[in-house]
Amino acid sequence: MDGGTDFGIYQVYGPHPVSGTDSLLYIGQANDQTFRSRFTNPDRQEWGPDNAPWGDNTALLRFFTGRVHPTQCQRDGGAIDDELWGTYIDTAEKLLISAHAPHWNAQRISGIPYEQTDEYDNCHVLNWGTRASLLPEVSGVRHAWTEFDSICEDPLEWTASQP
Repeated sequence: MDGGTDFGIYQVYGPHPVSGTDSLLYIGQANDQTFRSRFTNPDRQEWGPDNAPWGDNTALLRFFTGRVHPTQCQRDGGAIDDELWGTYIDTAEKLLISAHAPHWNAQRISGIPYEQTDEYDNCHVLNWGTRASLLPEVSGVRHAWTEFDSICEDPLEWTASQP
């Protein structure tokens, strides 16, 4: 977890007093540091049993990691710089938090701010392999709502009126 490609999104599962023993607790990112550095960073003490909101159940935590992959066009065009990778990781994290509402993600849990929704219209997160409870596919169009805004003022009303 400390190699040149060990950057991306991670999920933490474990016990939650309301949702049960294997709940999605947190979605985060390892962007400017590897997964290993992120998980062992002394500033991130909430993973330790002394400070964790879940008490001494740290042994029950499960971590899943995911990496961001370029599109075929981008692969054909050559290397992608670190800034663009960082943007992709940040965008994917925000969209996954908005779609899944993990228990301990205070930031971004209320959704994507309206003034930023255009940035997500072309964002599409595909979760392959061992994805735990994440949806297999998360679309920015669905979770940012701007495409629906172009159809009508009230997307739920429009959907309900369809056959």
